Amino acid sequence: MGWRVRFKGFAFRREGLPILALAAYDLWLLAFPLQGYFFLKMNGPENFSWFIIPHTASFFLVAWLGHRINFRVVSLFAGTLAAIFTAVYPFLPPFQKYLLALIGITSAFLIVRIGCLLRRCRDPVMASALGLALGNVLLGITLWVNPPKEALFPLLGILLLSQVPAPFYPQRKEPLGDLLRYLPFIFAFYLLIGTFYVCLMPFYVKYYYFNGSELLFYIGAVLSSAVLFRKKPDYSLVVGVGMGVFAVAFLHSFTRLTSNLAMYAVQAAAGLIDVFCFGLFIRGGDVVRRFGLGAGTMLAGPMVGLPVLYTERWPMVLCTGGNIVLGLGLLLFYFVQTTVRGREIYRRKASLVTEIDETRLAETCRALGTPRELFSYREWEILKLTLSGKPIREIASLLNLSESSVKTYLQRVYRKLGVSSKSDLLQKLLS
Repeated sequence: MGWRVRFKGFAFRREGLPILALAAYDLWLLAFPLQGYFFLKMNGPENFSWFIIPHTASFFLVAWLGHRINFRVVSLFAGTLAAIFTAVYPFLPPFQKYLLALIGITSAFLIVRIGCLLRRCRDPVMASALGLALGNVLLGITLWVNPPKEALFPLLGILLLSQVPAPFYPQRKEPLGDLLRYLPFIFAFYLLIGTFYVCLMPFYVKYYYFNGSELLFYIGAVLSSAVLFRKKPDYSLVVGVGMGVFAVAFLHSFTRLTSNLAMYAVQAAAGLIDVFCFGLFIRGGDVVRRFGLGAGTMLAGPMVGLPVLYTERWPMVLCTGGNIVLGLGLLLFYFVQTTVRGREIYRRKASLVTEIDETRLAETCRALGTPRELFSYREWEILKLTLSGKPIREIASLLNLSESSVKTYLQRVYRKLGVSSKSDLLQKLLS
């Protein structure tokens, strides 16, 4: 019985605490530094730059230093500092700008740590969606209660510590893979939508029909995005960009109705893309670098768009350029994905091992006059790995051989099959 209780406790620490930690961070972000309701009550929009600039730079710092430092310890220390700085923020008016800068730095380490925790959940994407949805539910409750700032900020600081008991697993350095090709689209989307949200929020706070109603659109979007991501990750991205087009279209004329519709659409667009980004960032075993580089690119959008925040005619600026940027982004995304898909089809044709089983490969070799029995164990394994598209360096690592040994075995395979290169081998086997 005791063992079962301990096991359930560990399962909650691994599955439940990361979701709660993300919910706490999301509540903190929306209520406070990201032009949140309570931030706007205490500060003007101009103070936003004190948070966003160091916050963005810190993400890139995490991506660079993540494997050079003890990230588990450093991120835990930074997260604790972010909680302390948040708790004391309303009580130190002369130093609030500097506290915002320190909060921007430390909170970047904190959210990357939470991303590492989410990676160990059974369904990381759905766990991320649930955390974001729960964070918005908590924000709605907070707006309804409307606590005084002297109580709210210490509570936000305490909630940021919810990630401390969660088990942190070691990270390993891996190639960034498909992340790099998505970064331009992520930057363009958040350049527009992030800036749009930051500019719209002060006006929406004045004109909203019902405080917190926009959160329902975000919650529905993040849960829908998790389902779409399961089917195909690109679905979340494409639908999110489409919702962004709707969002900027509503503000061609600035009224109470259009500002509310614009906020609903921008919340839906942000929810779809936020889950897409979480799913992309927490793939594999190198969440530190992926999340640091990806989140830095996300935040670079609204940071670059900061000058628009101080432009009196920002609705016209965003509406004029927004549809153009998002429309061209969709077209560019289509052509890039078409090119990538063509390359993947080519690799799939070359990767015989993924298309046919070992028996069929043996039958093919026999038909070419080289039965399976003529290959040694090493030669056969290297043949299979070569046909699966793996480079020599990776084959050597998998088989614990030197690259020169792999090349030697591969030359023996070529001689037995009567070819002189990998391209000749593929052509002969495919024919």
